[in-house]
Amino acid sequence: MQVRLKKAYVFLATLFLLSVVVPFAGSQPALAAAGDDQEIVSLINAARSKAGMAPLTYDAKLSVQAANNLDVYQQTCKSPSSSTLLQIAKNGGYTSMGQAIISGNNATTIAQSQIKYYGSQTVLNSKYNTIGLVVAETSKGKTCLQLLGTKPQTQKPTQPQQPQKPQQPEQPKPEQPKPEQPKPEQPKPEQPASLNAMQQQVVDLVNVERAKAGLKPLEAKQDLTSVAQLKAEDMYNSKYFSHTSPNYGSPFDMMRKYGISYRAAGENIAMGQRTAAQVVQDWMNSPGHRANILNTNYTEIGVGVYQSYNGNGYIWVQEFARR
Repeated sequence: MQVRLKKAYVFLATLFLLSVVVPFAGSQPALAAAGDDQEIVSLINAARSKAGMAPLTYDAKLSVQAANNLDVYQQTCKSPSSSTLLQIAKNGGYTSMGQAIISGNNATTIAQSQIKYYGSQTVLNSKYNTIGLVVAETSKGKTCLQLLGTKPQTQKPTQPQQPQKPQQPEQPKPEQPKPEQPKPEQPKPEQPASLNAMQQQVVDLVNVERAKAGLKPLEAKQDLTSVAQLKAEDMYNSKYFSHTSPNYGSPFDMMRKYGISYRAAGENIAMGQRTAAQVVQDWMNSPGHRANILNTNYTEIGVGVYQSYNGNGYIWVQEFARR
C-alpha cells in the first residue's frame, strides 16, 4: 500500500453565492464556503480530461474526513501524519492515499496553481481516481485540503449492459414514471408556508440579520420550503453533502423541476449544527453564506431541516428566490 503525505502548498491569488458549511469542534472558520469545492473538482477534471485521464470521482465520505484533517491542521499547524492517511485508506478500502493542502484567494487560483506546479504529484497523478476535499475561509484567504485516493474498481463496465440485451424489460417501462408523478406535486406555489419550529427560527433569525443591514425581510414560501426540505432529506438518504444532488441535479434544476420560476436564486447548506441560532451564526460568519442571506435581490426563502446522516446535529438547507 502506497501512502504519501503531500506538502502544504501556499499560493497568492471572489466568491460565488452558492455556499456550504460543516461545523467542527473549536472556533475554526466555516468550511467549504461558497461552493468552491465543486468548482475546484470541475477545474481539476477538466485538466485531467485534456491530459487524456479519467475524471476524479467526488467522494462525500472522503470529504468529511478531509474536513476532520483540516480541523487538525488548523488547530496544530501540522499536517496529519502518514500513519493517519494509512488508517484512512485502510478504513475506506483505498489502495493508496495522498493529501494536499493548498491556499489562495479563490477556487480558480487554487486549482490552476496546483495543476500547473504540482499536478503530476497530486491531481494529475493517474493512480488516483477519487477525491474528497473541503475549503475553509480564513483571514488570509481560502485553504483547501484534498484527500486523493485510489479505489479499486470492483464493477466491470460490461455488466450494466447485460440487462439491456433482452427486450422483455421494455414492457414495464410505461409503469416507471408512476413513482415520479407525485413528486412535482409536493411543492405547491403561492401557498402560505407551513413551517415547523426549527424552520421558523431560521427564517426569523435571517430576517433579524437583514433588519440589522436595513434590508426588507424575506417571505417564507411553501414551494421553496418543500424543495428545501426535500433537498435536506435527499442529502440524508443519499449520504452526500453538496449543492449538486445525484438525484435532482443543481438547486436551480430542482427548483425548475418543481415548477418554481425565478429571476434570481441561491442556496445555502450546512450540516452538523444543533440549533437554528448556531447554523445562522455559522452562515453569517462565512462571506459566501452571508452574501446570500443579505442579498437584496432575494425576496423569498424556504428552509429545510433533517437529521444528519453522520449522527451529528442536523442537515440545514436554505433556498432563496426572487420571482
